[in-house]
Amino acid sequence: MGFIERLPFILFFTMLSLSGSTFAKEAKKPLTETFKEVDTKIQAALDAIPSGNAEEVAGLIKAANENAGELSANYKFEFERDKVMIKLKKARDAAKKSDFSGAEQELKAAKEGFEALKKFQ
Repeated sequence: MGFIERLPFILFFTMLSLSGSTFAKEAKKPLTETFKEVDTKIQAALDAIPSGNAEEVAGLIKAANENAGELSANYKFEFERDKVMIKLKKARDAAKKSDFSGAEQELKAAKEGFEALKKFQ
């Protein structure tokens, strides 16, 4: 049996020898920590609204939305999380259009929505 014929066996046993941690995902942060980060970023966006800088507000909302995507517990939780994340998207779209009152309204609704999500943990 030549090298080419043995190659699949060599690869198979090499893969078996690698530890499972090599393929493991990195550890997730606790939900409470992620909730705090999302809340802090939403508040930062709300605080930035009076500045009238649409780009800055939209960027802060995007950061909050990215953090919110890390929240995961179960199907019902993720379903409700996605509904709240839509509010963040609407807030970002409003901020991009310099509709700061609309952005503020959607951010406040999102903040309340994330607070309500805590009961689904």
